[in-house]
Amino acid sequence: MRRKLLVSSIILIFLSLTAAFSQEETEEKAVLAEMIQLALSQNPQIRAAEQEWQASLEGIPQAKALPDPMLSYSYFGQSVETRLGPQRNKISVTQKFPFFGKLSLKGEIARSQAWMFESQYRAVKADVELKVKQAFFSLYWLDKSLSISHEEKEVIRRLARVAQKKYETGQATQQDVLKAQLEISNVMDRILTLAQGRKAVAVELNSLLDRPAETPIGAVEEIEAPELRVELDKLYEWAKETRPELRKVGYLIEKNEKGLKLAQKNYFPDFQVMVDYIDIGGGTTTSPEDGRNAWMASIGISMPIWRKKLRAGEAEEATKLKASESLYKNVENETLSRVNGLFYEVKTAEEQIKLYKFSLLPQAEQSFKASEIGYLTGKVDFLNLLDSERMILMIKNGYYKAISDWNKSVARLERIVGRNILSESATEQERPETQSSDELGEGLKANKRIDRIDLKKGIEHGGEKDE
Repeated sequence: MRRKLLVSSIILIFLSLTAAFSQEETEEKAVLAEMIQLALSQNPQIRAAEQEWQASLEGIPQAKALPDPMLSYSYFGQSVETRLGPQRNKISVTQKFPFFGKLSLKGEIARSQAWMFESQYRAVKADVELKVKQAFFSLYWLDKSLSISHEEKEVIRRLARVAQKKYETGQATQQDVLKAQLEISNVMDRILTLAQGRKAVAVELNSLLDRPAETPIGAVEEIEAPELRVELDKLYEWAKETRPELRKVGYLIEKNEKGLKLAQKNYFPDFQVMVDYIDIGGGTTTSPEDGRNAWMASIGISMPIWRKKLRAGEAEEATKLKASESLYKNVENETLSRVNGLFYEVKTAEEQIKLYKFSLLPQAEQSFKASEIGYLTGKVDFLNLLDSERMILMIKNGYYKAISDWNKSVARLERIVGRNILSESATEQERPETQSSDELGEGLKANKRIDRIDLKKGIEHGGEKDE
C-alpha cells in the first residue's frame, strides 16, 4: 500500500512539473507589431485627434453654404389705403448672395483646415507609435539584462563553490569565499533594480495601450539590428514628402493663400434679393381686383466703401501667409537637421554593435575562460577572476543596450521621416543576412557550456591532485 502511494505521489509530482514546464514554454511573447496595432486602435489620444479631424470635415459644407434667408413680418398699425384696399400685413423673405467666388474660397479654406487636422491626427498616431516602440525596446534590454544577471548569478555561485572547495583544501583564503558571496548579493540587488525598472516601463506601455496598469506583459520577442541601407539624401526627400508636421504647415500655407484671395474679394459687393407679400383688405370699389393681395421683389448690393478696413484685412492675410511660409522653412530646417543627426546616430550604433559582436564579446569570453583556468591552477587570484566576470556582464549588457538604442534611433528617424524606412530600404535593395541577437545568445550559451565542461574537468583534476 505504501508502495502504491509512493508511486502515485511521484507521478503527481512529475505531472505537476510537466504542466509547469509546459506553461512556461507556452508563455506568449510580446510582439511589437501587435502592440502597435493595439495602441493605434485603443489609445484615447489617437481617438481624440481622429474625432477632431472628423469634426473639421463637417465644417466644409457649412462654409460653402449660403447664409440663412431672413423671414420678417410687418403689421400696419395704421392701414395704408390703396386703390385696391387697405394694407394690413406684410411678409418679407430676404436672401443674401456673396460675390462670385467667395463661397468656393470659404469652402477651400475649410478644406485646408480639415487637412491640417488630418496631419495633426497622423502626427499623434506617429507619436504614440514611437512611444510604444521606445517602451518595447526598453523592455527588450531590461529582459536581456535580467536574463544575463540570472546567468551571472549562477556562474558566481559556481565560482563560490570552487572557492569554497579550494579554501577547504588550503589553496585559497576565506576572503575569496566572502568576495563571491558579496558579488552574489550585488547581482541580486541589480536584479531587483532591473525588475522594478521593467515594471515601470510595463506600466507606461499599458497606459499607451489603454489597459490596466497591472496587465502582465511577457518577455518581448527577439529583435535585430540590420544595417540601414538607405542614403541620407533619400531620407531628406522622404521627410519633405511625408513628415506630418511639414504637411500640416503646407496646408496652413494653402489656407492663408485662400484667405488672402478672399480678403481681395471683399472689395467687391455682395448681393441681396428680397420678396415682399402684402395682405390687402377689401376696399370700397366695385373693381374685380378690389382687396387683391400684392407682392413685389427687390434687389440690393452692399457698398464696400471703407477702403481702410478692407486694406487692413488684406494686409492681415498677407502677413499670415508670410508667417506660415517662414514657419514652413523653420520646420523644414529642423527636420533636415534631425534627420542628419539621427542618421549618423544609427550609423554609430551599427559600428558599436559590430564592435561588441566581433571584438569585445569574444575577447571577454576568452579572458574569462583563461582567468577561470588560471584560478584553478593558482596563477590568478579570485579578485581578477571576478573582474573578468564583471567585464563579461558589462559587455553583454552593452551589446544588448546597443541593439535597443539602435532600434530606438531608427524609430525616431522613422518618426521624423514619416514612413517605415527599413521596409522602404528593403524594397530598393536586398537586405544582408544578419545574425540575430537570439542566434548570438545561443552561441554565447554554447561557449558557456564549453567553459563549464572545461572548468568541471579542472575541478576534477584539482580534486585528484589534492587527494
